[in-house]
Amino acid sequence: MFKKILFLPVVMSLLLQGCKIEDASESNLTPSQTNTPSGVNVYSSIDHCSKVDDIPNCSFQKGIYVLAIAPSITTEQHQRVIKQVNNFVKWSHKDVHERFNNKTVVIGVMATEPTGQSQEDKFAFALSQATSQVHGLELVFTNKGKDETLSLTTYQKLMQVFDYYVDGNSNTLIGSELNDAYQNFKTKLTTYKRTADQQSFEALFFNECNYGNGQLKVDRALGTPTPCIKNGTPHIGGVVDHIHGKTQVNLNPGALLGLMYEYKLDPGNNEGGGELVGNLGTTFINQGNIASGFYPDDGSKMYVTWANPAFRPLNQYLNKYFFINK
Repeated sequence: MFKKILFLPVVMSLLLQGCKIEDASESNLTPSQTNTPSGVNVYSSIDHCSKVDDIPNCSFQKGIYVLAIAPSITTEQHQRVIKQVNNFVKWSHKDVHERFNNKTVVIGVMATEPTGQSQEDKFAFALSQATSQVHGLELVFTNKGKDETLSLTTYQKLMQVFDYYVDGNSNTLIGSELNDAYQNFKTKLTTYKRTADQQSFEALFFNECNYGNGQLKVDRALGTPTPCIKNGTPHIGGVVDHIHGKTQVNLNPGALLGLMYEYKLDPGNNEGGGELVGNLGTTFINQGNIASGFYPDDGSKMYVTWANPAFRPLNQYLNKYFFINK
């Protein structure tokens, strides 16, 4: 049937030197869970399930499938993705495990982004629509400018899948806390914009348009235009994703958490800041101790780095649920 991989069971103080900002209103979150075997099933393949016509009869189980969808994917590439999936669940909180144990998720490994022309492209699109069997799909590419199996992209994609399909949104505590952390981040962007203005420093913008997925309302992150425009075409609620459009959720929380996850894991091998940019146009500086409020290289640029204290709610969420067993 399928091959299962054995998984290892504002009051603040300012230090002008380097610009140190601390938010005294927050304390560290301390989860009750400690090291516990996850029990999340991770599968490397599924028999008799490689074409569109096969999908209605594919015997998917609950857990995470890592499927080499394109024939060009090597064993080494496939195994690298599997290893990262195993690490992701091993390091995470038992509440994360419980959510994944209630869902069927596919991480597909392909050469390039599907266009619908080849058999594997059509299979990937069909999987993304087979909601009665597969709750969530994300793709890792081996020839889209780089081989993503050599980077930390799988961790980023898993974080996105968790937000888009697995966390339960406001129906679960872990989903509600994710939403709250993201809303708190947006609020703090505005708070620290005022602080930056007072210091004549550059502030941080976050453009939600590309990952808005048609869900953006009035409460947009600082730096998000209204309406969103891409290639001259207005997208009132943000660009709708061709894979994740059916979720009808804002994709930005998962996308940003995925980037932060990568950075926390290895600051020298991550994708960068995505839609983050300085309000004066400075490219996001992919450096800094997350949410520390301290950037000794250039204090005036602190807010345009990961050291910006606005990231603290998201960082606390990741520490609580995804790095508790790291």
